[in-house]
Amino acid sequence: MALNKVALELTGVTDPRTNLEINVSTTVRKKYREYYSGQEVSAHTRADYSNMSNVELNEIIAQDFAASASNAKHMFLARTSSLETRKREWIEIRKVGVIRPFNFFFSVIRKNSIDIIAISTIYKKPRKARTPITDVTAG
Repeated sequence: MALNKVALELTGVTDPRTNLEINVSTTVRKKYREYYSGQEVSAHTRADYSNMSNVELNEIIAQDFAASASNAKHMFLARTSSLETRKREWIEIRKVGVIRPFNFFFSVIRKNSIDIIAISTIYKKPRKARTPITDVTAG
């Protein structure tokens, strides 16, 4: 189990779609820093994410992710299973619900958390679309 959590940090923010705590990967935090270092975040705010603490940045990312709760676009089962449960976990793709230079979040729905593992500017819709399930907590 420790191998799955090495690059993830807790945020203390709960996802409204899954009611699970949101964790943020180092990869996602690094991308936010690259996108926003010294850039204008909105018309009223200029933030330098490069000097922001991980805790503060994780919370911003988790809030952006939570704002996309109603925009789940696709779900599929991971190829490998959880070491803890021996079950394959759901991977969810969400369209970003706020104005950002990227458009999609990729997350893994685990037993006790939802982990943001990547962000992307593109998402290639699969030929066989799968409507996201509504009860993501039902095994």
